[in-house]
Amino acid sequence: MVGAQLTYSMLVGGLDFSVYRTGAATIFGSDGVRADLYDRDLVPLGGGFLPFTYPPFAALILLPFAFIPMWLGQAIMLAFSVAVAWWFAAIVYDYVNHRGRRIPFQDKLGRTTTIAVLTAVILLSGPWRRGIGLVQINPLIMLLVLGDLLRPATRLPRGFFIGIAGGIKLTPLVFGLIPLMRKDVKGVLTLGASFLGTIALGFLLLPHQAVQFWTSAVSDPTRVGNINYPDNISVQGWLMHLTLEGYHAQMPTALLSGLHWLLIAVLLVGTAAVIPVLDRRGMRLSVIGLTAFLMLEMSPISWSHHNTWLPLIVAAFLVDALPWAFRERDWRRTAAQVLAWAAFVGLYYSPLWLAATVAGTTENLDYVSRPAQIAAGLPMLAHYLLVLLWITQIWRHRHDPCPPGNDLRDLWSGWRVVERCSHSLSCQPLHRRELAGGYPQISDVGSPRPVPGGTVVPWTGSASSPPMTCTSSPGCAARENPNTRCAAGTG
Repeated sequence: MVGAQLTYSMLVGGLDFSVYRTGAATIFGSDGVRADLYDRDLVPLGGGFLPFTYPPFAALILLPFAFIPMWLGQAIMLAFSVAVAWWFAAIVYDYVNHRGRRIPFQDKLGRTTTIAVLTAVILLSGPWRRGIGLVQINPLIMLLVLGDLLRPATRLPRGFFIGIAGGIKLTPLVFGLIPLMRKDVKGVLTLGASFLGTIALGFLLLPHQAVQFWTSAVSDPTRVGNINYPDNISVQGWLMHLTLEGYHAQMPTALLSGLHWLLIAVLLVGTAAVIPVLDRRGMRLSVIGLTAFLMLEMSPISWSHHNTWLPLIVAAFLVDALPWAFRERDWRRTAAQVLAWAAFVGLYYSPLWLAATVAGTTENLDYVSRPAQIAAGLPMLAHYLLVLLWITQIWRHRHDPCPPGNDLRDLWSGWRVVERCSHSLSCQPLHRRELAGGYPQISDVGSPRPVPGGTVVPWTGSASSPPMTCTSSPGCAARENPNTRCAAGTG
């Protein structure tokens, strides 16, 4: 199925990539393009046109594609998307294992095959399936943001690549909330500086286009499309799908606009409040997943294929939320499970295809029947309610003690150090290893314990993980404040 999807994208897909390539071609007039970058009629589509909607910096990034054949550019983008999906699957696999859980089939299949299966599951999900068909830029945005938040803190502070992602597509700037709530001043300043650098580069190299974008195009959501299109999963979109006020309207009424801002404010305050709580428990994917959801909901238009974060949010819910925030078997856990099924299954299938299935057609989906609009809006309503309940439960359990030995220094494809400590032992890896797809599986390592007459802890893990030497040290216990992350790695 994945092969069929990729073949379709090469032969008849790639609509969004054609916009990227044509937009880049306007810079030097390559390929016979004589249009301006922000002309509304840049790329013809049926009876209408598609404009270029990103900042000038994005056109500069995409410029190499203007000088190679369309099919080759699509092939490069598709190969890149599959590679990002594999890397993403490896991160999910390693995170699940680090949290002490196991993917059901991983013991039989092994790490590499399990990651391959997860990659296929990711590529067949609604957001990735449609994004692959359109040959979208969102995998690049995910790589920049997720990589920046998970990479080791080197001399290049975190926030740099999020700023670059914001220069390509403005919405990733919402991830600046994470360093802000961590009180990471260097990260916030780095993000701002790199983003401003992309703006400056746009004005330097494309001054006319930069003025056009920042004075008019950036504030015109109609350039992106019909807000009430069934595929719009933002708060503004699903409110219009579900209410009589928004039925067959292309712009929200005053009532819907007010409700929209109220729901965004609640989500923003809630997400900001729980980021430090999740950080103390080392729940990095939950931090990223909830912030990604906030980003999607805040934008006036978020097409379902923008939600490449869906598999990450599902993993965070199953591995972080259910075992901890929803550990009590009460109505909250039951409600969360019901909402999760409705949201995740609906989004995996795709709101657009739900609307098309109910309408019985894929033609003229701007004006589908009311039942079709409701079908498109219900998964995101369920998702919003699930996230609110999730945030409430995190806040409810915010004073729970932090479990020892649950810190991951760096979740990244490269050099890393994993540290685990107990109440009386300080454990350090014997060596660093370069691991292609993830870090040592904490779940494979026996709990550190002293042995008579010595300080070496017996190794009980797998051959792929580095053995640890543990020495008696009160320092480890001193670091284990129950209200902070155990041996937290910051930077």
